Amino acid sequence: MIKKKQLIEKLYNALDSEEEANNQFYDYTIKSLKYYKWLSEDKKEKVQNIVSKLKDDTQRHKNVIEKLIQDVEESEKDVF
Repeated sequence: MIKKKQLIEKLYNALDSEEEANNQFYDYTIKSLKYYKWLSEDKKEKVQNIVSKLKDDTQRHKNVIEKLIQDVEESEKDVF
C-alpha cells in the first residue's frame, strides 16, 4: 500500500521522465541524424521511423500518467 501523496509524487516523477525523453532525447536524436554523414539515407530513415515510434509511445505513456494523476488527486482514498 502507498499513501496518496507518495503515489502522486512518484507519478509526477514518471511524468517528468516521459517529458524529458520526449523533449530532449527523441527530438535531439531526430535532428542530429542529418549530421551523420557515415549513415546511409535509408538507414537514417529507418532510425528516424523507430525514434518517431518511440516518441509517440512516450507521448501515450505521458497521457496515461496524466490521467492517473488526475484520478488519484480526485480520489477520496488516501491509500492505494
